[in-house]
Amino acid sequence: MTTRHVVVVGAGSCGCVVAERLSRVDDVVVTLIEAGRDRPGDEDLRRDRLPVGPDAPRVRRHSTVDGLDLVRGRGVGGSSVVNGGYFLRGHRTDLDGWDRRWWDADTVERFHRTLDGGGTGGVMSVRRVDDADLHPRAVAFENHWEALGYDVVDAVWPTVGINRIRMNADAAARVSADRAFLTDAVRARSSLRIVADTTVDEVVLSGGVARGVRAGGDTLAADEVILCAGTLASAALLARSDGWSTSTFPLSEHREILLRYRDRSGVPGGAAGVPLLPTVLHTEDGVEIRCYNSDFADHIDGVPRSGPAVGVAGMVPGASGHLTMDAGGTVTLDVGGTQVATDAMRRWSHRVVDMLESSDHADLVEAGSVSIDPVLATSHHAWGTLPMGAATDALGGVIGVEGLRVVDGSILPTALSSGPHATTMMMAARIAEAISGPDSTRPAIPGRGPGGGGIVGS
Repeated sequence: MTTRHVVVVGAGSCGCVVAERLSRVDDVVVTLIEAGRDRPGDEDLRRDRLPVGPDAPRVRRHSTVDGLDLVRGRGVGGSSVVNGGYFLRGHRTDLDGWDRRWWDADTVERFHRTLDGGGTGGVMSVRRVDDADLHPRAVAFENHWEALGYDVVDAVWPTVGINRIRMNADAAARVSADRAFLTDAVRARSSLRIVADTTVDEVVLSGGVARGVRAGGDTLAADEVILCAGTLASAALLARSDGWSTSTFPLSEHREILLRYRDRSGVPGGAAGVPLLPTVLHTEDGVEIRCYNSDFADHIDGVPRSGPAVGVAGMVPGASGHLTMDAGGTVTLDVGGTQVATDAMRRWSHRVVDMLESSDHADLVEAGSVSIDPVLATSHHAWGTLPMGAATDALGGVIGVEGLRVVDGSILPTALSSGPHATTMMMAARIAEAISGPDSTRPAIPGRGPGGGGIVGS
């Protein structure tokens, strides 16, 4: 039996899924390379904390042209270690433009269920936020929109209406992709090698074939390279790879307007174990209204206090921009702000002001304190630099390059009505399964005969 060597670049939410599944295959050896540190600790995964502050060790900050930071996870577990544990599926209709030969409804449901147990459980230990986790302002938020005719959505698939957040978390801590997929038993497999604290400099491309990666001056040969470094890092890695012809990539984002106010309830918002975001309203025109439980400073170290907030995010169609790398290797990020999304967000921002200044919030919001933040913020949901159907095929195979696949938010082909975490992990699980089946049925992992996987030039 010929051993096939696969290099997976990036041990974030998708990389953990892909490496675990491929390392089960008898004839595949996987090297998982991560630029950041290895396993997260218990403190990194507290439900009530987001370790994304100015000095946070497990994040990387990317600056945009309008002066924002896009914060991405860095280290094994990736952004699943540092995000708020939001694990909502997208709407069913979000996948209408996907290739149904691979992404039919039953298949998508099966892989979602693997992760979330059909809404409660699964590999990611998903749970619906409890009533006990709601600050009185979140209770008032849900009651306000229900009184205006919006349904409370209890189904696992979100729709227009009031959607209680589902979290990848147990009673006290978020469950990272690392803890779910790279268990001690998985790490003990001879077919899996995890290399942390190592930056991949480029993909080795020759004659339209990916032949490995260069990292730290060495070349690691491979039969297939799978990029799971994230929407920004995967595109930047390709842009700096000799033989890659494109330096500009499309880039999409969920922009957000924040409304802030002064609390008069006297009820602390940052109670131990309580998540920052417990409930959202999904609107008919593709906006997600987010009722934050408390001040961001209650959950993020080093952030100045600014009062509780409600977010108004343009989800569908989202904002369109681009990622560009110049000849000197400098990356420029423009996360866009499409007029359609921005106009809808502004309309809903004024409706949220009306909500906060209404009588049903009189005991929660100090009169005259509501303000709309003048800065158009971001949800840190970048996606679509190498979308399926354009730059990649339905399983992330890079069009025109043999032996190169991308499996992360880069390949999302359409905007999502919810945050992308659950969808991208579902996507990774489905692709990993498809390329890990028996040799007679799986799409080939391109190779060039026996060997590969060794260090060249070390």
